[in-house]
Amino acid sequence: MKRKSVLYAWGLSYLALLALMLALCGMLGYRARAQLIQEYKSITQTLQERTSGELQAYFDDMATCAYEIANNYTITNFVMDPAPKKESYYNLTQIQETLRVYAMNGDKDVRRYLYMNNIQRALSQETIYEKEDLYKILSEKLDFSQEDFADLLEGSHFNELRVLHGDDGGTSVIMLSSIPLVRRTTRATLLQVLDQSELRHIVTSSSAVEGSTSVLLDEENRVICAIGEDALAEKLPQADLTAVKSSELRLGDETYWFQYQELPAEGWKLITVLPMTEIHARSQWIVRQSVPIIGAILLLGAALCGVFLYYNYRPLNSLRKHLTETGVPLAGNEYDQLAAAFSDARSSLEQMQVLWDDQTRRLRQEFLQSCLEGDVVYDEKRLRQMLEYLDAGFVGEWFCVALVDISASPDADGTQQEQQILTRLESELAAGVETCRADMLPQEGLLIALLNFQSEEAAVRGIREAQPVLSKVIEGGRFVFSKPSCNFENIHLAYLEVSEQYRAENDAACRQEAGIATAPLAAVPRFPAEQEELLLRYITAGNAAEAQEVIQLVLRYNWEEQILPVSVCRCLAYDILCGILRSVGALPAVWETQKDVLREDLHALRHYSEREEIAALLLKTVERTAAACAQWHSTAAAAKEQPLDRILQCVNEHYRETDFNVSKAADYLAMNVAYLSKLFKQQTGIGLLNYISGLRVKYAKQCILERHISVAQAAREAGFENINTFIRIFKKYEGITPGNLADGK
Repeated sequence: MKRKSVLYAWGLSYLALLALMLALCGMLGYRARAQLIQEYKSITQTLQERTSGELQAYFDDMATCAYEIANNYTITNFVMDPAPKKESYYNLTQIQETLRVYAMNGDKDVRRYLYMNNIQRALSQETIYEKEDLYKILSEKLDFSQEDFADLLEGSHFNELRVLHGDDGGTSVIMLSSIPLVRRTTRATLLQVLDQSELRHIVTSSSAVEGSTSVLLDEENRVICAIGEDALAEKLPQADLTAVKSSELRLGDETYWFQYQELPAEGWKLITVLPMTEIHARSQWIVRQSVPIIGAILLLGAALCGVFLYYNYRPLNSLRKHLTETGVPLAGNEYDQLAAAFSDARSSLEQMQVLWDDQTRRLRQEFLQSCLEGDVVYDEKRLRQMLEYLDAGFVGEWFCVALVDISASPDADGTQQEQQILTRLESELAAGVETCRADMLPQEGLLIALLNFQSEEAAVRGIREAQPVLSKVIEGGRFVFSKPSCNFENIHLAYLEVSEQYRAENDAACRQEAGIATAPLAAVPRFPAEQEELLLRYITAGNAAEAQEVIQLVLRYNWEEQILPVSVCRCLAYDILCGILRSVGALPAVWETQKDVLREDLHALRHYSEREEIAALLLKTVERTAAACAQWHSTAAAAKEQPLDRILQCVNEHYRETDFNVSKAADYLAMNVAYLSKLFKQQTGIGLLNYISGLRVKYAKQCILERHISVAQAAREAGFENINTFIRIFKKYEGITPGNLADGK
């Protein structure tokens, strides 16, 4: 390689890049073939999981239908009568109509028979069967004795699946549900018979990979239905597939990839196999297609590299020749020559960098000064960008503001001495306080120190360590620290706090010098939780007079009987406005009209610096919000149509709240508890508390099955306050504990 030129180095680099490109193309071809094989496996697995999901959803629909039929008011009254009279048989027509409605709403072919023990007859959507006739219907082409049939009807079942097999290979799936569901004595039995063709349709439509075979087995490893090669389907039940979920299986001389999955609710198994020879045959096209593409890419890359070398070296060579003509002594290759030519420019750049750093420091101080003296009005993203641009990034989220009086210091005469004190303080604080960033801001004989820490503990420790440092540097000067506060947006409140504290100490010192006795100021806000709850109740009830009386009491306690600092008054008013905002959120109609003005009040509060302004804002907000709530109550009282729809809407919105019950629902709906319970029972046939518990159990079950969360978390999200109560109610409705449901038992 020649020292005077980098052209040779560029050429060798591009040749190495071409070789790397060739190796990369070969590796990509190999990886593409392996990826195609994996994609075939993934498609098979996805379709098999979809089949499992559809089967599970189908049986869940059947279980839901059984639950609704078992809780039907007409059916329950009839089957629970031990000896119904002939004149009550007209209810059979209503029961048939109920079964017909479920048959019309379902999208799968399911035959339903309701066998009633008190009349020893079975009822379908078309007709009434004697017990012997029902047995004949169910035992067609099946090995099913009358004794087995009698045991089915006499036993207690909770959505239990039975698979009946015949000698000729016929199969029938029956779901048995006793009425009542949660008692031992069976009064009636609901038999839901699923047609074999429906199962084949589900498995076929969801496992439509060419060449695959799918087999659905029951809990005894007997074939329910099979799709694909019959000979292969007969071998799969005898294969040991329980050790792993997905792998390669060898049957005879052929290798298969198989997916094995259990259906958790029924104990069934679904097996899907795919020949590996077919997958390998389909992947060969990748190799055939990749060879010409790789060759074309190499040729095109070689041409582009030549063009790139030519057009990139020409301007570099022209610049080198231009520098030679100017008389600058050059030596070495092109890059060495350019570095020597631009040495003067580098020196100028360093000087500009020093000036830039000084300007950045001044801008940072001015920006921090403006944030301390006024509220931060930037959004969080914009604020972070400005802090990063000004090199004002912080070490943590905790801050403390210190106000230091340097007017009494012997070195504080003149701007130069003040800057020396500032520099010395920065160095002393950096050495004496661990994990702290300090920004010093001079202000007319005072010095504002903005201290930043990683945590609250570090802030408390840092304040304790900074006090001897300030005492050492500022001899004879006073300093005041604010309490540690979190988030950069709160440094203005901290600055107000420390300023008021400094003024109070100054006033106390002046009074002491003048011989005037000073009385301690009460600085503890008096606004108990009971008073807050009473105020919010008056506002949401629309009682403006009582709400005004309570807020006047709060103002008298904190504005007249004791003089709170403006910063504390602002925080107290902020808490009151936030409480009003939360209370109004429970009334959607009022929320839509008041949310914007309440947010404007919260924003305006940040800029108030007088107690009178804050008091006027609170009085106006309470009066306006109470009037809006009163108007809503008058409108709601006049519109009481469709009470059941209102009740259902209220329950669906709030049933996941832990404190929601019948009494709470009555409060939301402005109804009497007894009237609400009676109305819901008359129109639905079940108690409101049972309906709420059913919704919570259904939501908790959905969370456990779909989101795979813990039982305790599902109980909390569903609205159960006590996990033992949740387990007891869940077992009452579902027949199993939530722990067994999560484990798939």
